[in-house]
Amino acid sequence: MSEKTRNIVREFRIDATPAEVWNALTRATEITRWFAPFAETQPGADGHISLSWNFDGLMQKCPIRAWTPEEHLNMGWRAGPGKGREVPVDIRLERADGGTLLRLVHSGFLSDASWDEEFESHGRGWSYELRSLKYYLENFLGKNRQHVVKLFPITGDLKEAWSTAIGSSGAFMADPASLEEGNRFELRLPSGDLTASRVFYQVAGTDFAFVSDILQGGLFRFALETFNGQPEIWIWAFSWQLAQRQLEQITQSWFMEVQRRLGELNIVSA
Repeated sequence: MSEKTRNIVREFRIDATPAEVWNALTRATEITRWFAPFAETQPGADGHISLSWNFDGLMQKCPIRAWTPEEHLNMGWRAGPGKGREVPVDIRLERADGGTLLRLVHSGFLSDASWDEEFESHGRGWSYELRSLKYYLENFLGKNRQHVVKLFPITGDLKEAWSTAIGSSGAFMADPASLEEGNRFELRLPSGDLTASRVFYQVAGTDFAFVSDILQGGLFRFALETFNGQPEIWIWAFSWQLAQRQLEQITQSWFMEVQRRLGELNIVSA
């Protein structure tokens, strides 16, 4: 009897040509401008796309299974216990209303409970990343993206840790529960300064991303993820306008403040 599986399906219309969308999906320099910070590609039906979100040099190598420029990309993706199962990513592009309709199907996730966390995490991930693709292509096409990231391994209550990082009395003061995608609001930074912001994407308690003036139209992204049983809060800052050194300088003290507050509650590991 065949195993029961489930799929992630996402569709976005993008104000860009199929060629521009295709390049963003398949060229390493373009991939790093919206998706994984580190990428290598060997184009073509026998090639691969390798991706990494970490700084340890380890990359996920995704073999290309189908390659029709500006129309169809299919690549392997490893997931599940021990990352031993291939769950392919299939992307199709078509012209639509002067732009491009992108349809992604990430299939093959097993239906048993041991896969629930990975299925849910990938679903949230694609919802954010494809918004990032659309945002990049429509606003910053051709510009390099700078980024900084800080992760906080959590040993205590996850809701308390999340609200300590981002919440109405958190280090980054906002009230995600009262906001919806597209809403404008004033974010109070750990320094006490305010910055005009707009909600980019959110899932209550696990994801909150927003466009911010202080990053000159760049993005903050907060995400609660669990890898090998270890919950972590990740905070990213992305900018297509600021230099890397500028971005590092303005965010360093903010991340230190999050670390301090979590440490006071004894809910973050060293």
